[in-house]
Amino acid sequence: MERIKQALARARQEQQQGKKILLAEVKKHPALQKPDLNFKYTQTKIIETDPKILEKNRILFDRSNDRALAAYKLLRTQIEQRMLARNWSTLAITSPGPDHGKSLTSINLAISLARTHHHTVLLVDLDLRKPTIHRYFGFTPKKGIHEVLMEKVPLSEILFNPGIERLVVAPGHDTVFNSSEILASPDMRDFVHEVKHRYPARYVIFDLPPVLATDDAMAFSPYVDTTLLVLEDGVTTKDQLKQTMEMLKGVNIIGTVLNKSENMKGSYYYYYY
Repeated sequence: MERIKQALARARQEQQQGKKILLAEVKKHPALQKPDLNFKYTQTKIIETDPKILEKNRILFDRSNDRALAAYKLLRTQIEQRMLARNWSTLAITSPGPDHGKSLTSINLAISLARTHHHTVLLVDLDLRKPTIHRYFGFTPKKGIHEVLMEKVPLSEILFNPGIERLVVAPGHDTVFNSSEILASPDMRDFVHEVKHRYPARYVIFDLPPVLATDDAMAFSPYVDTTLLVLEDGVTTKDQLKQTMEMLKGVNIIGTVLNKSENMKGSYYYYYY
């Protein structure tokens, strides 16, 4: 419990320091000066999401638990302040092992960022061996990011908006077994460059496979500005964390998220430190 209190205290202190950064940057950042409050989609597929499915899958929406909303707001603020200060716009999210909550973190962080009106957000499912982002929204795509990279399908054909303003999702589709070769390819490098620079006021979040399961995260990490690491309380071991950090040596780690903490009330409380 003391460990968590110390982490939260550090987060609050950093939040206060970050406010000074935001005040300095707001005069220079066009998205913060003139947020687009009338954003409309003309080509992206808009899907209807069932609130019951969102609630079941713990996706943030209007009736979400206040504790979950507050936790993601804290995470969002910490992430946004650091990225804004460094002029970063691309963020990869991964974890040491499977089922630690990285995909759920990716989705809810993307939703939380989109709600600030400062940026649009593109969420890309790059867990090519086990794409799951679309399932959280109860949607089954006909094509995915693999077809965009390997078959030159236009990106606009796979994008969908889950009824949340300023958020677009590029889903995965079928399982891909040569995923690390694809993630390290020149086509992937060009794709990241394109989505990063197409719109000046957009964050791009990439959901990656676990670090210890494949070499995908290592192969892709040079293409993004920074990486967020998701840990599961009581499951992620010190050895796993040490091995993960060794494998990601040289990668910009923006921070970590502690998921499923037994010291916090509620089954999906996250915090950032």
